[in-house]
Amino acid sequence: MIFFKLYLKISLIYPTIMEHFEQILKKQGCDIGRGNDIHPEDGRGRVGKSGFDKQLQLNDMIEIAYTIKNPRPNIIIKAGQNAKWYLKYCDLSLVDEKIQQTKQWRDTSRATMYVIKWESEY
Repeated sequence: MIFFKLYLKISLIYPTIMEHFEQILKKQGCDIGRGNDIHPEDGRGRVGKSGFDKQLQLNDMIEIAYTIKNPRPNIIIKAGQNAKWYLKYCDLSLVDEKIQQTKQWRDTSRATMYVIKWESEY
């Protein structure tokens, strides 16, 4: 149900974004750990050493993620209302395992994670 509401919201406001992915899943209170952040070569939206501007919206992050290749980030994380955004990559079959590992040593209760299945996974 969460997927459908998010899909509907994004498709009505930003129809071009919907062309890029097959599915997006929102997970509350989840993260996949530190140290695997991905940034675009042009630095678009980047703030500081890692992370992206907290003023960006989810659609902006999806567009930035789509422009990055090899690997294309399939995880978008916002760790709180006033926190920065982060792009990460994780094999989709390992996402749940990584979430459980991270929850053992870090409080992820304020994090929101979006898992994206791109239209052309390579």
